[in-house]
Amino acid sequence: MNHIVFPRRQSGFAYIAAVVLLVVVAGLSVALLRLTDVQQTTVNQAVLAARAGLAARAGIEWAFHRPADRCTDTPQAQPHHLADFRSESGFLVSVRCTFRTYNEGETPGTAGTALKKRIYRIEAVACNGSGTECPDNGSVPRPDYVERSRVATMCMMNANDFCT
Repeated sequence: MNHIVFPRRQSGFAYIAAVVLLVVVAGLSVALLRLTDVQQTTVNQAVLAARAGLAARAGIEWAFHRPADRCTDTPQAQPHHLADFRSESGFLVSVRCTFRTYNEGETPGTAGTALKKRIYRIEAVACNGSGTECPDNGSVPRPDYVERSRVATMCMMNANDFCT
């Protein structure tokens, strides 16, 4: 008896291709998820940085409001810590305000009287740390820690007149 032998069909290649395709798709999915996470973190950091910059600017405005009451002629003086900002914005603002007095010429209309000018230097630092002052070195390792600093100067001849 003669047996007819039919060639056997090859199989198994489709399984290997499917597994490779699944691995590639899974790898792309993980990469996209990580990219999305990085983008979200970047956006959050940018928003926090903008808010910290505005809080520091508010500290400058606070000192500009009444510099004679808030500034000292001692550069080593303790800064003011504006805790009110923390409850409203989540940021603590530390403001250091100093001044130096200079004599410049004479006061108009009064011969021999020196014209005194005060140059105020105001530095405000805002941070979202958990400490009691900014900068907060204990909170720096946190991934969401943000700190911004602003410095401004102004010149005044007395409590109400800016220098010209």
